[in-house]
Amino acid sequence: MLLPGRRALLYGGLAITASLLALAVALWIGGGGPPPPIKGLPTPGPLTVWGLSVTRLFLDLCSIATVGTLVAGVVLAPRDTPEANACVRAAGWWALGWAACALITYLLTLSNILSMPANEVLRDFTLLNFGTTLPQTQAMLIVTCTATVVVLASSRMKEEAGLPRWTGVALLVTAGFGMLPPVYVGHAASAGDHDIAVSALTTHLLAAAVWVGGLAAVLVHFRRSDRLASVVARFSTLALCCFVAVTVSGVAGAWVRMDTVPQLWTTRYGVLVLGKVTALVALGVFGMIHRRRTIAAIAERTTRGTFTRLATGELMVMAAATGLAAGLSRSAPPASGGHNDLLGYDLAPYSIGALLTEIRLNPLVLLALALPAAAYLAGVRRLARTGDPWPVGRTLAWFAGLAVLAAVLVGGVSGYARAMPSAHALQYTVLHVIGPLLLAFGAPLTLTARAITPGSQYGDLASALLRGRLAARLTHPMAALAVYVLPVVILYGTGWLAWSAANQAVHLLTQVLFFGTGLLCCWLLAGVDPLPRPIARRDRAWLLGAVVAVQVVVGLFLLAGPVLGQEWFAQVAPRGVPSVAAEQRMAGLVYLALPVPALAALAVRLIRSRKTALRLVARVDVRV
Repeated sequence: MLLPGRRALLYGGLAITASLLALAVALWIGGGGPPPPIKGLPTPGPLTVWGLSVTRLFLDLCSIATVGTLVAGVVLAPRDTPEANACVRAAGWWALGWAACALITYLLTLSNILSMPANEVLRDFTLLNFGTTLPQTQAMLIVTCTATVVVLASSRMKEEAGLPRWTGVALLVTAGFGMLPPVYVGHAASAGDHDIAVSALTTHLLAAAVWVGGLAAVLVHFRRSDRLASVVARFSTLALCCFVAVTVSGVAGAWVRMDTVPQLWTTRYGVLVLGKVTALVALGVFGMIHRRRTIAAIAERTTRGTFTRLATGELMVMAAATGLAAGLSRSAPPASGGHNDLLGYDLAPYSIGALLTEIRLNPLVLLALALPAAAYLAGVRRLARTGDPWPVGRTLAWFAGLAVLAAVLVGGVSGYARAMPSAHALQYTVLHVIGPLLLAFGAPLTLTARAITPGSQYGDLASALLRGRLAARLTHPMAALAVYVLPVVILYGTGWLAWSAANQAVHLLTQVLFFGTGLLCCWLLAGVDPLPRPIARRDRAWLLGAVVAVQVVVGLFLLAGPVLGQEWFAQVAPRGVPSVAAEQRMAGLVYLALPVPALAALAVRLIRSRKTALRLVARVDVRV
């Protein structure tokens, strides 16, 4: 009979063995092993080629373990519990291995690019320094720095004290960011429909890290804990979301890399994809068994052995899938059709019809829209079961907000936004004003507070979001206005516009900034949800006036100011587009005209609420 510690080591060894075997099979099938040497040409040697694949596998495993363990400590476990603190400390050790693997990968990647043995590169500082100029090795340096931050932050946590809530969230976001740099220098960077390929791989990696690493952390740190039932219940919901995200992003990634369906079984790359599909189906079966049997058994305290055995088998499949993924990243996909080298995808000639009918099915955006839609429906359904009515108007406002966001993020506007100033202005106006305002009128925090009780598996989520100094400071009207104005100034007052249009990652970051700051400001303006601090009607009125002034100033600046990003937009403009100057004037008109109905309706609402308040005061005075 094995002791618990030795059993964990045995399971860990089996998981690593499964991933290494899967990697070897994937390299053999996909042709990712060392190519046959050509007489007279230098070669990095088999140590570099095979070592690079193995090191990338261990880098992936360490990054997945780091992110998943932080998820368990920051999201799944209650704060300041021994298990949560143990997870954060364990994440630091995983991050240390992650940083070490990144440094070794830096050396082996440089050796592979220079076609020189690794020991010769290691002895020459000039060659090592040369790696700082190459995208592939620069990515490894960023990963090393990010992992080191996680190591240092987790090492400062004392055993008896946990991390503050927002510090833990920041650490988790940092670890997640550390997984992304290799995405932008791999096969996804050169694929057709570059933006969809990169977004698909980003979603795939992050969701897989949360799913695989989270399950491993639950199994290691909570299998003997009294909190296992609540943690597994929370993880089950999270795992279901990750399963959907991995499936959708995997389909999108395969779609942009292969031109036809038969390539799934006629190419080596396609065979590996089918292998990952098989593993995904098996994991779906495991998850279904978890949700139907083991969660209830743990909650009733009948057995924990079933969960441990089932989770261990699931991790073995996950380890094999990780090995397949590492081998797939070293295998070249089938050659696809050409595309615009600057945008990374092709655009149809511009017309109003194309703006409305073109589709850009970005999996990251689709999931970001689908999850809040599903969560809102689940909340409404839960209220309906308890006989607590929820206003239909709130539901309509929420889904109208998601619909207009989908129109500019996955419709034709999203494709033309990086090539036309007018489409860019349309997208960012919806992200900054119209979409956030409609979502704010959906009252999501009120729904959350009524649908989720403090004793549920999710805890008192609404109060957790509203409590704290950061929420109170951000919801001060002056702070909200400053946050609202900042991305506008950066976008149009610097060279950020052309840079974000030319770079998909920066474009996505800018979209998130505009939407996040707009949502904060519109949340205060709508006034239908609870706030960390009370805001007077007068403060809402001047905040609304300031938002209108921002839209007017930006619109006038684009109408009469210098042409921005002219070189970029002139190169990528599709057929049928007028001059860049004319396009910018159209963008100015968009800023001036598009937000008017939404902001005018909000102004009317504020005026009516003031009149209602005055009538109530008058009635009180008459009675007195």
